[in-house]
Amino acid sequence: MQLSETLKLYMTNEQKALVVMTMNEYISTVNSLVSVAISGISISKYTTADVKANLPSALTNQCIRDAKSIVKKHNKACRDADRKNAKFANQGKDIKIVATVPTLKKPCCYINNQNFKINGDYIEFPVMVKGKSKRLSVKTKMTDNQKSVFANSKLGTMRIVYKGNKIVAQVVYETVEPTYDSEGNVMGVDLGIKCPAVSYTSDGNIKFYGNGRKNKYMRRHYKYLRKKLQKAKHINAVKRINDKEQRIMRDIDHKISHDIVKTAVTHNVKTIKLERLANIRSTTRTSRKNNHSLHNWSFYRLAQFIEYKAKLAGIAVEYVNPAYTSQTCPVCGHVHHANDRIYACKCGFHIHRDILGAMNICNSTEYVGDNDIRHTA
Repeated sequence: MQLSETLKLYMTNEQKALVVMTMNEYISTVNSLVSVAISGISISKYTTADVKANLPSALTNQCIRDAKSIVKKHNKACRDADRKNAKFANQGKDIKIVATVPTLKKPCCYINNQNFKINGDYIEFPVMVKGKSKRLSVKTKMTDNQKSVFANSKLGTMRIVYKGNKIVAQVVYETVEPTYDSEGNVMGVDLGIKCPAVSYTSDGNIKFYGNGRKNKYMRRHYKYLRKKLQKAKHINAVKRINDKEQRIMRDIDHKISHDIVKTAVTHNVKTIKLERLANIRSTTRTSRKNNHSLHNWSFYRLAQFIEYKAKLAGIAVEYVNPAYTSQTCPVCGHVHHANDRIYACKCGFHIHRDILGAMNICNSTEYVGDNDIRHTA
């Protein structure tokens, strides 16, 4: 299982100039190699001797690997586009899909684990100084937990990139995925807008997470600020506001996922079940009031946060079919819509709609893969 840690770099002006030059040269080299490959010249056997770049050989090699990966994905996109175009032509539709040429735009550079070293509070990696490769030692600050992780884990690739107006190093490391114990409780988690998440465990515990009204207020507030700044043509301010909103919402998702996994550990949960919310924006009933919240809510991100935190805690995650989970009575099986937030069935069963969803998810045996639903006993 691969995770990453972000480290802020504390550089002198001279060091920052060298790092920025390296990042710009890196993306320029990758883009140049991609252009060469797409023009019809194979780069499959390229070495550092075939590439003219003001970069250390280790980074030039990484540029070649990255370019090959981008070209491979582009070729796959072209094949997919050709298949779709042929299908449209057979259907008599005048539609043509063209796969765009991918390019790197944000300055960055990737350094594999053989070419950087973490030494105390310093990270060492190669850059070009006056035409020669030299190892740069940049100061950083690490927590005790980060130091322990880097000392006891196998390190992967390090990416140097801008985060806001700061330059950071993102270090990938491998951690052993815990073994899963099947004996224990099951938790169903229903994700929503008015209530970000509700959990129901097989021992009967129910818990609500987050504040949907507060989230919607923040969304409306930042939407108003962006609109106001756009009218004043303050483009940079719009970007800063948007970045701030995303940081806040990402932090909220981290806190919600942390609380869900903490509750699961407390109640001896061994499996967390989530809805497979593919195409939810196109299938969910919308209203003018909730439309903005629906299209700005990151279903996938919250589910991913829950999944990786659960795995670290030794809890398995399964995805189930979301169809009718908030409309099916668990007592008699009758399907009908809830009246606002309260679900009342003709058999006499009544409950909060979101709790019903979590309950049905917990009891569901319709496990969903990437493209299919499989039924289990």
